[in-house]
Amino acid sequence: MRGAMGQPPRRAVAVECLTAVGWVSGRFHVPAQQSFIDFLQQGGAFLPLTDAILPGRPAPLPFFAVHRAGLALIAPDPADALLETLGAQGITSPWSVTCAFPGGLLEGQIDFLTNQRLSDYLRVPQHFILVREARWEPLLTDDARRHATRRDLPIAVVQLAELVGIAEAETQRGRGHPGKLQPESELGMV
Repeated sequence: MRGAMGQPPRRAVAVECLTAVGWVSGRFHVPAQQSFIDFLQQGGAFLPLTDAILPGRPAPLPFFAVHRAGLALIAPDPADALLETLGAQGITSPWSVTCAFPGGLLEGQIDFLTNQRLSDYLRVPQHFILVREARWEPLLTDDARRHATRRDLPIAVVQLAELVGIAEAETQRGRGHPGKLQPESELGMV
């Protein structure tokens, strides 16, 4: 079934987006069968956002064109996003990371191949990565921290171009990872 003017049917994906002006919320209209990350990586410089709520503006705007390069991270409604990773196929491991942005830190887990290191994972050309079980914490002075909002995000899509850097967590949940150094006693070098 085709939508208006021959367009494929679309689904509305509710999002919260971290931008240089703060958190913007609204809905992206994604082709029904397309994954959310594929939608973000295709198209022009601007993405149409409907029912957009901008910082400091209580009334939603019916339409807001958000610049793709200005999206530091996007937190879509997981039920609508159609996000599938290799983890569903059992060939990846979750790995805890901290993503540093100019305005805050995002901690969560990424999935990548079990025989890969974080540095290898980051060499693959990609514009966005998926972070699960994420927690956003703004970097603020002590006075401003009282009014800051931490956010627990089931899923966050991070634009790599907006990152200051990314680091592995010192402690990982679950089994070890090939990219982590093992103690010499475990390597038979006592």
